[in-house]
Amino acid sequence: MLAYNKSYDEFCIDINRGQIVDAIQKALCRDFSESEKKSFRISLASVKNALANVSIPAGAQVGLELNVPLTNKRIDFIIAGRDDQDNRNVVIVELKQWEQVKHTDMSDVVLLGSEERVHPSWQAFSYGTTISNFNEYVENNPINIFTCCFLHDYKTEYEGEIKHDVYSEGLDKAPAFINDEWVKFANYIGSKITKAPEDNLLYELSNGRIKPSKFLIDCLADSLNGNDNIELIGQQRIAFSNIKREIDQALKTNDRKVIIVQGGAGTGKSLIALHLLGELHKKGRTAFYVAKSSYIKESYFKMLTRNIPDYKILRTLFRGSGDFHKEAFNGNKQFDCLIVDEAHRLTEKTKVSFMFYGNNQIQEIIHASKVSVFFIDETQQIDIKDFGTIENIKAAAAAEGATVIQDDKYVLKAQFRCNGSDEYIQWVENTLYNKPQQPMTEIMDYEIRMFDDLPTMYEAVKKKNAECKYPCRMLSGDVFPWISMNDKTQIDIVLDGFSAQWNKTKAFAVDPMSIDEVGCIHTSQGMEFEYVGLIIGDDLVYRNGRVETDYTRHPEGSGEFKRPHQRKPKPEDSMILDRIIRNTYKVLFTRGQKGLYLYVMDPDLRNYLRIEIDRVNNAQKRLQAYAQKLAEKQRK
Repeated sequence: MLAYNKSYDEFCIDINRGQIVDAIQKALCRDFSESEKKSFRISLASVKNALANVSIPAGAQVGLELNVPLTNKRIDFIIAGRDDQDNRNVVIVELKQWEQVKHTDMSDVVLLGSEERVHPSWQAFSYGTTISNFNEYVENNPINIFTCCFLHDYKTEYEGEIKHDVYSEGLDKAPAFINDEWVKFANYIGSKITKAPEDNLLYELSNGRIKPSKFLIDCLADSLNGNDNIELIGQQRIAFSNIKREIDQALKTNDRKVIIVQGGAGTGKSLIALHLLGELHKKGRTAFYVAKSSYIKESYFKMLTRNIPDYKILRTLFRGSGDFHKEAFNGNKQFDCLIVDEAHRLTEKTKVSFMFYGNNQIQEIIHASKVSVFFIDETQQIDIKDFGTIENIKAAAAAEGATVIQDDKYVLKAQFRCNGSDEYIQWVENTLYNKPQQPMTEIMDYEIRMFDDLPTMYEAVKKKNAECKYPCRMLSGDVFPWISMNDKTQIDIVLDGFSAQWNKTKAFAVDPMSIDEVGCIHTSQGMEFEYVGLIIGDDLVYRNGRVETDYTRHPEGSGEFKRPHQRKPKPEDSMILDRIIRNTYKVLFTRGQKGLYLYVMDPDLRNYLRIEIDRVNNAQKRLQAYAQKLAEKQRK
């Protein structure tokens, strides 16, 4: 959504009349604090006054607060038009009221007071790159996107800090202009915008369909090939740069370090992990991506075969979390870095067939590496044997004499899954964990549909899979016995006229034949799909006005509720099992990038969710109707 879209002349008039803040507030359906209002007035007036130094065409288009695809980030100022060669150009401007910063030894991070912030050049550039990568209108039309930042209050005596040599790459990508460079800033814009656009370019840009999200493994392939097509944004970039610095320093001084990175679903943990692996691999470091789930590794391997010809070498970069106990590993050898994704899934011992090896997977990983990085979200623990907690990581680090690095800069909060919709993620958590529901105030651009007929839902998912670039899949809670595991002729799921087998291969997420199967939590955790059709089993029910769980509905052979060497769950573990079921469905609810289709086995839960989904969709219709009315006004 674009909060403001008018001609350059109209923008100047709104600034002069003091109407700019009211226009943005009305478009976003929210009131700003007094400090926010002051920030808008000062920064936008500074842009208007600076551009008065050049001849910007009256019909050039100005946009404010444009949403960045797949994120909850917004662009401060954007202007569109044509240059002297009739090229269609868009310039993105990141505005800052900073007066001074201090440089760091990281190429994209500055210190604002004592707080680490992304350098505004990198911030602007990442927004432009994200639009280029994920907006179909930009992909299908000849449009040039330029980026810069304007620090209109920045003091000249601190120019050497914001423009330090360490930031040269970012400054080349998106130049920074400070308070004695208003004319330079205006000339930069003026060189790109000399004529008005022939159409409503910003309207088309803001309403362009979002392209399918790249799979994480595509990012790895690009990174290993030296192409950074997916830019890290905000907290992701700060965490990534700090991790790189900590690794470099530790390897220089031969210090043992353990870095803990926290973040919920879709906050970019795996993306950072894969970027980090690519960076260390290019530097010749002995670094490996480590995960407990063989399903994730197999999916990555399958994707690598199509992206990089010499993929067999890259297969060696992926290791299992059980590869480092003394029976499987030479304990005297140390790698430079082990990057542990989905660390919440680590177990205490390594299970091979019916045997358990080692003493502590976390400690074994730390022992085998000079630096270990653990990406963790404790709310995604889905098995009673999951041992990966922050407390256990710290204890293992202490036992190995390693320094723990844990800081707010390593806590990722902004999520980029489910089309970047915080509203949807909040609704899922409120629903599954019985928290009060909140009114919808933002368009979440996410499709939620309830189906009473399971075959119809399957056909809808299958149709989406044929239309979409990336896979769509059927998933389910684990309430059906896996009888086809030993007899491929057997059917696992027979329900409401629908029949299917559980996933046949570990590469379910990327195997084209998997559209005819149903995936479980183990084949989908850590992966993403465009649309998901989810069967909510009768282990999740609605009783006495609350969403409840029933672990007894799981097959007797299910292992996620049983501790090692136990034949059945222990009643005293019931609270843990309740959390595991809720966590499992939270993961399944958030696998779809564009939409979730639901079939619910429990009638009472079905009725409750239907009411909830109707409430959400009606709120979205009202917000969309308002946005459409505003967009039509802007287009005219």
